[in-house]
Amino acid sequence: MALWVRFKEAATGRAEIGRLDGGRIAVHQGSLFGSPAPTGEHRELADAAILTPCAPSKMIALWNNYRALADEKNLQKPQTPLYLFKPPNTWLAHGQTVRHPAGYAGEVFYEGELGIVIGREAAGLAPQDAAAAIFGYTCINDVTAFGLLKEYPGFDQWSRAKGFDTFGVFGPAIATGLDYRGLEITTRVNGETVQRYPASDMILPPAEIVAALSRDMTLLPGDVICCGTSVGLGPMPRGCRVAVEIEGIGVLENPYK
Repeated sequence: MALWVRFKEAATGRAEIGRLDGGRIAVHQGSLFGSPAPTGEHRELADAAILTPCAPSKMIALWNNYRALADEKNLQKPQTPLYLFKPPNTWLAHGQTVRHPAGYAGEVFYEGELGIVIGREAAGLAPQDAAAAIFGYTCINDVTAFGLLKEYPGFDQWSRAKGFDTFGVFGPAIATGLDYRGLEITTRVNGETVQRYPASDMILPPAEIVAALSRDMTLLPGDVICCGTSVGLGPMPRGCRVAVEIEGIGVLENPYK
């Protein structure tokens, strides 16, 4: 297993990649999704300006993909992914601030999730081939302005509710070599646990998700797929800190103002 991060180099301001090595980052060069080579240099993790662990061309967010939440809401379990897109203006790294949308007075919800990171171009994949396109996994907070969904009768505004600046929170690292079936997603608001659920409760598992999406569109290296959330999602109080933790990946923590 390896943990990969992206960070800003203080001297040059460039984005660099590295592999976590205890409390330090072993700097690598080349493409994260190619064969990155160690430079022999190290940076102290505590001193690094952590960025999102990759720069996706798109983030695809699934809806209704956990049995427990589907049962709680009396929803039909889907046979194929139900999804929407979060645009690049939403990307937010660990430690950065989630901002409440200007002119919106309603509630903003957290959604702690597991994220799939694509490692190679994928199009028209069969399920048995899709696992090879998964580079690794990351933590997600799929932030949503839920009060906007039903603002206009007859049209649920998912894209608007999820597309505000700072609403696509992911990181701090990408973990490779993990079996998703042993992972548990925990969300905390100001230290209080509000979500804790197993990734094994997914209706559609990662390889099936990737295969199905690849038949709809070409997936590119670095693309992120949010696997959906489960029970316990709820509003974030202004001024709080939200942490999404997945053992083996890390803790994604952000203030909300």
